[in-house]
Amino acid sequence: MGVARSELLEVKKRTELYLSLSRFDAAEKLLKATLADYGPLANIHNLLGLTFHKQSKFVEAIREFNQALVVNPEFLEAALNLAATLCDVSRYEEANQVFAKLEERVGDRQKQPGLVLGRLANMHVAAGQAYVESGMLQEAIQEYRKALSLYDKMPDVKLNLAKLYVKVGQHEKAKQEFEELVNECPWLSDAHTWLGILQYKLGQRDLAKMHWEKAQESAPEDSTARAYLKFAGSWTGRSRTPED
Repeated sequence: MGVARSELLEVKKRTELYLSLSRFDAAEKLLKATLADYGPLANIHNLLGLTFHKQSKFVEAIREFNQALVVNPEFLEAALNLAATLCDVSRYEEANQVFAKLEERVGDRQKQPGLVLGRLANMHVAAGQAYVESGMLQEAIQEYRKALSLYDKMPDVKLNLAKLYVKVGQHEKAKQEFEELVNECPWLSDAHTWLGILQYKLGQRDLAKMHWEKAQESAPEDSTARAYLKFAGSWTGRSRTPED
């Protein structure tokens, strides 16, 4: 039996209303009845997956997102939802496999809408955050780099990547990321603060103080930058260099 587009749209609207009211049982009943009446429909399986996800029923959500992709392997939204849910339950390797398939479907990045690439990049960011929470910092770095390779208009992700480089002791890479950040986003006080810290460790006191001053100018309420400037005020003598 076929199903009219208008009927599917009505089911979608009613489901979204139920979910906004946290009426998960009503949404689940409607979606299951639609599948029973019309057979497998990718959009309906995806909505049912979202309904389960909102209830933290991750196993059921994964099953429905997978079913949506069986019906329509090109269903990008279902693939994104599946990857995010796999990260929720720490099934990172499976999530990475989904990412790989998504990247293959995206194809030539120059021909893809920014929105699609942004959403795909955010899935890598979510995986990276999960790795950070698990203490797997090198894996997190890889995910953040993948995200930025897809969509580089995410200064917050670049900032987190640079901080991770500091944590794993890769200070030169961290410095490079921070320098790019302050050039691209001179108003980003946190980037100036961290770059100042690295330059201080390299003995470049004048540069460190300059960036802490810029951090304070960008965010006068930033207590961290204020503290470093107070610390810098106690210095005497010339700026050291790494060779001193």
